[in-house]
Parts: sequence; structure tokens; C-alpha cells
Amino acid sequence: MKTVVKISGSIFDEVGAEERIKELASVFEKYVQDGNSLAIVVGGGKRSRELIELGRKLGATEDVLDEIGIDITRINAKLLISCIKDSYPQVITDLREADIAWSVKKIPVAGGLSPGHSTNAVAALLAEHLKADLFINSTKAGGVYDKDPKKYPDARLMERVSIEELKKIIKGSSEAGTYELLDEVSIGIIQRSKIRTLVTGTGTAEIKKALYGENVGTMIVFERI
Repeated sequence: MKTVVKISGSIFDEVGAEERIKELASVFEKYVQDGNSLAIVVGGGKRSRELIELGRKLGATEDVLDEIGIDITRINAKLLISCIKDSYPQVITDLREADIAWSVKKIPVAGGLSPGHSTNAVAALLAEHLKADLFINSTKAGGVYDKDPKKYPDARLMERVSIEELKKIIKGSSEAGTYELLDEVSIGIIQRSKIRTLVTGTGTAEIKKALYGENVGTMIVFERI
């Protein structure tokens, strides 16, 4: 099984982040030991958003703000690399580096790659490039809802959602630091390559279940439901 996982940067902001990151590292190591190939993309989290907002107040342009966000994601990626025994020793900054990592049986870990692309889009691109069997997008939302769960208490978690319905549900933004769930670019990549995509939560147990094929979160499908 070839899998790409996008990890929310929020896990690096948690109280007890050290243990959470170690737990995830252990799950990833076991997954590869079981004979699977794995690549990981890490988000920026709260620190990224805070520094981007500070930069915006100081008059930084959107491209500079994107670069700040990329820097933070790469710091998070380095932190994760430090506790995964089978990781590629440096942060991936080019899709082709992931090929090299897989060729030597290592786990490539990336943050952002270029301005204008969210880490969700980077993960989708990496899944496309590596011809992954599965793309897992780990998000604080826990899955795709029929409406915003922050605004509507009766919002329903959808076990399956078509790509067309997903486009209607999600309203993307191109501003640095504002990407949530999946943005329009990542949805476009998923659609053109028909990447099997699962949106799930950030909990270690949820990510483990997703890796091993258990029913969790929301599966994106390409036929009408």
C-alpha cells in the first residue's frame, strides 16, 4: 500500500505535543514495517497563522506571508523527522526527493513547497506524483460535514461525499494561512487524478484506523451519490 498523509499543524500546538508526536511517529514506523510505503506532509498550525497575521499587520505582501508559512511548516516537519527512525533525514522540498526517499525505503516528510499552495495541495500533488493508493487528510474538522459544524449544531458528518458536492460545501480562500479542510487547488488535483482520499481527524487512533482501512471520517468519491 502506498499512502500519503497530511498531518494538521495543530498537533504541534497541543499541550503535551511531545507525546502526541511520538505516538504518531510510532504508528508511522509500524505502518512501514508492515510493508507499506508512506509519505507525510505537515501543516503550520497556530504558530504559522499567528506569524502570518503579524506579517500582514506589518505590511508584508502575500508572497512573503506564504514564505513565512512555508518556513513554519518545514520547522514542524523537522520536528517530526527527529523522532521517526525510518524517515528521510531532511525535509523534502521537491516532489522528486520523495522518489529518492522511497527508493531507499525511507519516509519522506515535507512541509510547504511553494507560495500559493497550501500544505493540503502539496499533499495532493505528492499523492499524485507518487501514484499513491490513498491520500489521508488529517484535519481538526474530523471529516466533511453537510454544513459548517461551527455554526450549525445539527451539522451531519458525511461518510461519503462526491467531489462535485465537496466543491459546493467548501468555499476556498487564496490568502496565506486561511486554508481549512481542503482548498480549491487540492480538490482540483484530487479530481484530475482520481486519488482515493479520506478526510479524518487528528487523533492518533483515527489516523491509525485510516491507515489500516477502518471506517473513519469521510471518503471522497468520484461518482454521484
